[in-house]
Amino acid sequence: MRQKDTDFWLLGLADDIVSDIENSLPDGCRLNIVNSLSAINLQQQGPLGASILFFTPKTWKMLDKKHYRELTEQYNVHQVLVLRESRQTLESDIEEMGSFLGILYFPVSGKALENLKVKAVEIQAIYTDLHLMAREIALERELLARKNMQLEFLNRILTRSSSSLNVEEILKIAGQEFCSLLGTSGLGAIIWKKENNHGVQAEIYLPRIIDKTYKQRWKETLLTVSRQFNKQEVSSYREMELPGRANMMNFFPSPLKQAIVPLYSSRSIFGALLAVSEQTLKLGRDQLQIINSAGNHLALALKNALKYREVRQQADYDGLTSIYNRQQFDKRLRIELKRHQRQASPLSLIMLDLDYFKNLNDTYGHLAGDMVLKKVGGLLLDTVRETDFPARYGGEEFVVILPETKEEQAWLLAERIRGAIGRTAFSYEGNRFNVTASIGVASIKPGPLTPGDTLVLQADQALYLAKNSGRNMVCTSADLCLGQAVIN
Repeated sequence: MRQKDTDFWLLGLADDIVSDIENSLPDGCRLNIVNSLSAINLQQQGPLGASILFFTPKTWKMLDKKHYRELTEQYNVHQVLVLRESRQTLESDIEEMGSFLGILYFPVSGKALENLKVKAVEIQAIYTDLHLMAREIALERELLARKNMQLEFLNRILTRSSSSLNVEEILKIAGQEFCSLLGTSGLGAIIWKKENNHGVQAEIYLPRIIDKTYKQRWKETLLTVSRQFNKQEVSSYREMELPGRANMMNFFPSPLKQAIVPLYSSRSIFGALLAVSEQTLKLGRDQLQIINSAGNHLALALKNALKYREVRQQADYDGLTSIYNRQQFDKRLRIELKRHQRQASPLSLIMLDLDYFKNLNDTYGHLAGDMVLKKVGGLLLDTVRETDFPARYGGEEFVVILPETKEEQAWLLAERIRGAIGRTAFSYEGNRFNVTASIGVASIKPGPLTPGDTLVLQADQALYLAKNSGRNMVCTSADLCLGQAVIN
């Protein structure tokens, strides 16, 4: 690096001294004659140049001391005291002038000026090295701090995502952590599964979006991400909203304001995260690497959560009809009985049996029977209320728990279900047929001593009455009492 020129600043010196210095000026030095500190301009020198300030004790006494200290405290400004002769007595306040590069005596010699210049350049070189070293240390500290922040981010992602087996919760954690690292505003996700006969099935997780146009743009963006990775369209998808106020969006993604994080499992991609910002995202190489590492941790956590959900679903739901199974029905019924005992409110149950189901299997085959059971399960889900609990009881029997429901209301819902089944046209391998159902309805207001199987027993008896009374009808526990009265 080429050394800058050294500036000599002559402050208030007599003409003969100025003339001496001018005639003896070393190479690589510039002479500046000034009468005040305000006339000194160090900006022209730059960070690598040295400045030498020449003045006499008399001149110093007339200076603005605050301005003088600010000037001479700069690392590239050096002071030289000029005296008329070596025997001149220095003033008692010489110590207030600060440290000197040297003392120059009149008459001035070129050698003395050269020595001052060499000394100033050497000191300047040391200060420059220290300055550059300090900058490098500051940069290293900044890089270490950034690396430490990224490692803490990865550690939090690993720890927090590994502690949950809930897909929505893991995605919520991802959104929070990406916000802390990148300053993103929200997060969406798409997870897909390739089915041999049904194409690509996907789950779309969206932020909370009020504007329908923005919501549509989010879905289109996530579906486009899936298409880019799968090279084929998503044939069907489920749409879900991620919880949390912090993930509420009032804008849509755009290419320069989003980061796409693929989710890998066994070298294949099963989904992607979409972190978005209101500002343009400018990501460095180290940030991209850390995001990909975080994506690997999140992919593992999400894969475990999906597997856990699948196992739970197999344990809780009937594999054929996709509604709750007998075990979950028994568990839910116990819970509802205890709750209705405390509240002294009516609890109803619908028990449904498909008519002549054995003949259907014998005529069209068991696969046709499975198709009917699956379709009836779907009809139940579409017909009952959100508070109701439909389940497959066994074989061709289904049950629906109706909380806070009187027998009259339960009968109306049962009639609606019976009508929906009867109106449905079933088709299998070119054969079209209809199916009917017999339904029993029971309602009780359980007390502390009510046996746990009372409701099931009464609904089963009402179902038995419906089948023995001609099938394709709804009978209630009240009908049982009426029938008993007629017999008696």
